[in-house]
Amino acid sequence: MLRRGILLLLIGVLSFIGYSYAQQNSIRSVKVKEVPLRDVESSIWEKAPVTRVKLLPQNMIPPFLDKISIPYIDVRSVHNGEWIAFLLEWKDETRDAVVDVDKFTDQVAIQLPLDPKNLPAFMMGNKNGRVQIIHWKAIWQDDIEKGYRDVQTLHPNYWVDLYFFPERPIYAEGEFPQEPSVMHFKTPEAINYMPGIYARNPVAILDRKEPVEEAMAEGFGTFTTQPKQNARGWGRWKNGSWKVIIARPLVSDDVNDAPIYEKTFVAFAVWNGSDKNVGARKQYAPWVELFVER
Repeated sequence: MLRRGILLLLIGVLSFIGYSYAQQNSIRSVKVKEVPLRDVESSIWEKAPVTRVKLLPQNMIPPFLDKISIPYIDVRSVHNGEWIAFLLEWKDETRDAVVDVDKFTDQVAIQLPLDPKNLPAFMMGNKNGRVQIIHWKAIWQDDIEKGYRDVQTLHPNYWVDLYFFPERPIYAEGEFPQEPSVMHFKTPEAINYMPGIYARNPVAILDRKEPVEEAMAEGFGTFTTQPKQNARGWGRWKNGSWKVIIARPLVSDDVNDAPIYEKTFVAFAVWNGSDKNVGARKQYAPWVELFVER
């Protein structure tokens, strides 16, 4: 009980420190005629002021991040009354878009509170304090631009396990598979042998349309994919920096989407794949005030 009490006290102190820091920054979403949903270099972004948001190492719950490799993220925001978008930019010397046994992908996420007047904990909310999370991954970006990568794409000298019920014959008698790609196995019979795809696991989407996922949470370990996906996203790495757009409807009829008022809050998380950032090992920023021009 004593250890639990000390832990809760520590979390409370850290939350206060983070919240106090959040008051030092604010983000202003500027109203524009057109919101660039995929153009990270659009001149429209120059109409919005830049807010440099300091990032902290996640040291509240294992697995911890010992030290940060991304100290800050630059944020701009625009909206046109229909869509609101954030341009997120940070320094990262390596473009990491592969997941393997010892490789991890670059990622970034934003978080919005469903009730900004009763602000939930900035670490994925709390019970009865729900948050909306929109999560972008570099590997998903490549899935869209380069196509879904199977085992033999990353390891050309290896073969995947046997896939059953292909859409067309790809096996020659007495030979290795000619094209052992999962993309040829979309029939209902084939999917029965692929549990992730059969269960509609959002990580196992073969024909991804957007490199982002919308989720909701009410505390640690409650990250849940939203049934309805409205968000848009796009990312581009160039000269040692990521620029990523995360956008969603300004007004949404989805009960799981956070309402965006003239004043609300937004929080951030960034993962550096080459620094072994994955899961809870990430850089984060607590709540920052967000002002939306009307």
